[in-house]
Amino acid sequence: MSYKQKRRPRRTEAAKAEQRAPFRLDPFQEEAFKEIEEGHNVLVAAPTGTGKTLIAEMLIKKVLATGQGVVYTSPIKALSNQKYRDFSGELGKEKVGLITGDVSVNERAPLLVMTTEIFRNWCFANPEMLDHTTHVIFDELHYLDDIERGTAWEESIIFAPTHMRIVGLSATVPNSRELASWIADVRDQAVKVIEERRRAVPLELHWISPEGGVHDGESAREHIKQLGERRRGRWPSPPREESAETGL
Repeated sequence: MSYKQKRRPRRTEAAKAEQRAPFRLDPFQEEAFKEIEEGHNVLVAAPTGTGKTLIAEMLIKKVLATGQGVVYTSPIKALSNQKYRDFSGELGKEKVGLITGDVSVNERAPLLVMTTEIFRNWCFANPEMLDHTTHVIFDELHYLDDIERGTAWEESIIFAPTHMRIVGLSATVPNSRELASWIADVRDQAVKVIEERRRAVPLELHWISPEGGVHDGESAREHIKQLGERRRGRWPSPPREESAETGL
């Protein structure tokens, strides 16, 4: 017995690719980039995940389009390596260099990713290498407050060539205006402060017990109470001192 296989209905129209709406910057990003375009030093203080790095990426693309150079500094080698990979994938390896204490790759590239200590050293020993560099971006600028390493940020800001503009990014600068005032004083240049207080990624606090359990505020208080009760029950009372007169 023969039968005719049922075919799927023929589609009269080809499926259209979903069109995404144009990317729209947040107001603080627009304000920061506007101040950068006007030639100002800028300090951006915004919570983690809000989009500070996008400001740096926009600046980098603008500078590279003019044939000039830009330096991106980070506090640790691992982050420098990560940024080097990210920028190389987006811009092409020929446009990106990496300089840390361990590695030196394409140091004549228009975009140089380096640790802050390396940039500080360049300001002292190789300032001519920065003649065509218009901006230095300090990622995690709050490291300036670090007791052991903060001087690298201080000296970098003070001794960076005067033709360079500074863009500082940080999520944890409570005194951003005081810091901006200091930068403006030591460089004799205006510094614009851009603050964003809205937190894109919700922040929730939890506690981990000695046993490895995770607790919210209420259960953490209850767990601490139980630990205290168990501890008081486990440890014996201190021995009673004997009387000198009775020997008891």
